[in-house]
Amino acid sequence: MSTVLIVEDDLAVSENLIELFKFKGYSVLNAKDGEAGYAVAVKRMPDIIISDIMMPKKDGYELLKMVRENPTITNTPVILLTAKTMTESKIKGLEYGADDYVTKPFNVKELSARVHNLLELRKKLKTTSFHDSTKSEVESVENVFLGELLVIFHGNMENSEFAIESVVEIMGLSKSTIQRRVKDATDKTFNQLLREYRLEQAKNILSQKGGNVSEVAYKVGFNSVSYFSYSYKNYFGHPPTEKA
Repeated sequence: MSTVLIVEDDLAVSENLIELFKFKGYSVLNAKDGEAGYAVAVKRMPDIIISDIMMPKKDGYELLKMVRENPTITNTPVILLTAKTMTESKIKGLEYGADDYVTKPFNVKELSARVHNLLELRKKLKTTSFHDSTKSEVESVENVFLGELLVIFHGNMENSEFAIESVVEIMGLSKSTIQRRVKDATDKTFNQLLREYRLEQAKNILSQKGGNVSEVAYKVGFNSVSYFSYSYKNYFGHPPTEKA
């Protein structure tokens, strides 16, 4: 079941969207502004985000920018809802990496179809090889690289021996190139990005009661439960035995 995050400050619109996507069989999350939406996205990692543009605190553009700058959710598809002219909104949104736009008042069938198509596209991109991929047509080069890297991380999550040398073989890029591109895109080292990805996955597994702390530690590639617990607490601010 795919998860949709609705970020909308208009209660009536929000309720309609929630009802629509629950009826379509999606798991639905919601938030009333960009600031709250980003917090939910980081914590729950939805499969797609539908966001209004004009909202208090942080608007849809700011939310989109923050999503694209966070390596753990950077490849999450984002659809913007806008009451403005398409040209004005699209140009600004493209600068931050919006995947699609729907103008208010929207047709529910059209919006549902766009969500379905984006999710299907994302599935296809994950199964396409790095060199043969046409992802550059729908994502920036930076996002393509990060997206492919996170897919590789996911496929090797349980392998405690997995390291940058494995990525060199898979991507066909030099070690220094991978390190530089990770640093340029995320301002993190390769090992830091990998560790944080594993910890984010661990949090999701624990929240879904997918195992105890020891089992989850090994599931995400840690070969020491004590080091996993230390890293988890250092990253999230609380031990894996406690909820945020």
